[in-house]
Amino acid sequence: MIRQNISSSLESMQELHLKYGWIPGAESIRPDAEIREKKENYIKNMLTRYASLQDFVLHKFFGLKPVVEGNWTNSKLHVPIAEITAARTAEIKDSNRHPFRLVPNLFSYRVPAGTNHYVIWFLLNGDETIDPITKSPLTNDEITLSIEEALQQLLGPTKDQFSFVWYLNPKPTIVSDVLYHVQVFWISG
Repeated sequence: MIRQNISSSLESMQELHLKYGWIPGAESIRPDAEIREKKENYIKNMLTRYASLQDFVLHKFFGLKPVVEGNWTNSKLHVPIAEITAARTAEIKDSNRHPFRLVPNLFSYRVPAGTNHYVIWFLLNGDETIDPITKSPLTNDEITLSIEEALQQLLGPTKDQFSFVWYLNPKPTIVSDVLYHVQVFWISG
């Protein structure tokens, strides 16, 4: 079993693909033109309803309550800072880690058969120290442990046979002091 962070470089991913088979390689790790167009259209449509992509993620994946901003002809959903603060406080007091949600990637790359492409989102405190090398507000250990826990929840307590790799997103769609995410690829068995 492999459960770890990997480099997002094409060369490194190709080496891992050749060694393991299920890890995406140079030909399958980046979104192709069709996926990019699908993503652009989805985001454009979503931004007609949400004030930002952050608001969408906070509402859909973390279940935070949005409010309607604007007037009747130009209204959008927005998650207020008070709602974000309440969620941070409630979840962090139950755990010493950041709240997280593991979700299927809405714009999955063309990964090898049997490989699942997910994204793990983290709700940040807003006062994290950013690692100067990785540019990540979270440690690799916290990210790896969170993915492991999320997959155990997803697959059930008797299904501990899975492998995963993750990498820091080289081109994140959302950059903020509220949310952080990484790409996750996993297989069961």
